[in-house]
Amino acid sequence: MQLKSLFFSLILISVFSFSYDMVDLQVAVGERNQEKVLSILSSLEYEKLPLEFKCEVILAYTDLYFWGENIPKNDYQELAKKYVDELLEKEQTYWKVYYAAALVYGHYVQKNYLLALFYSSKVFNYAKKSVELGQDQYLAHLLYGILNLETPFGKLELAETHLLKALELNPNHVYTYVELGKLYEKKKECKKAKEMYEKALKIPGMKIWSYVNKEGKIEARQRLSEVEKRCTSE
Repeated sequence: MQLKSLFFSLILISVFSFSYDMVDLQVAVGERNQEKVLSILSSLEYEKLPLEFKCEVILAYTDLYFWGENIPKNDYQELAKKYVDELLEKEQTYWKVYYAAALVYGHYVQKNYLLALFYSSKVFNYAKKSVELGQDQYLAHLLYGILNLETPFGKLELAETHLLKALELNPNHVYTYVELGKLYEKKKECKKAKEMYEKALKIPGMKIWSYVNKEGKIEARQRLSEVEKRCTSE
């Protein structure tokens, strides 16, 4: 009887210890559901997680730093930095480690532009390395494309190459179309820009990017209105 009781206790411990998986965390982050993200993170034993899951934990902590409210955000960012720096030393062949590093250091810059002097080259180098190791990963190409489009240190031709590759790899990511729309606006190709914004409004987007999908569609709608005026006047 005691053995039977112990057996069921071990099963229950196992079930509750692994009640969240990586997709649960991605969805919670994608929804910007702070309470759920914190609940999932507190339930995990980071050191026992597979490498990809560790990267998602880092991304969750740095995302909390970027958009979280009424929490010790700097503590979470420092934890993200600690974890990603450890992985950069130990795991030098996995694309998502460098992708996570680019976002962690990129968030420092976004919160404090003075840090661009110290971290911009790191961000670019990590993003480039992520692409080199993850040629078939849309996120790597998307991030490197955005950096080349949106920052003073980027190159427009690289932005176009990598944004189009991201689109090829994943045609259901709303913000890829938005970024391509911005790129074509910069190139003064308003018909192509209009096409990209229209597609951003039509596609459903991925569940793990639900909040970003909404933001992207709002931006696409705003930009489309401006581009339509410009196309009519040209």
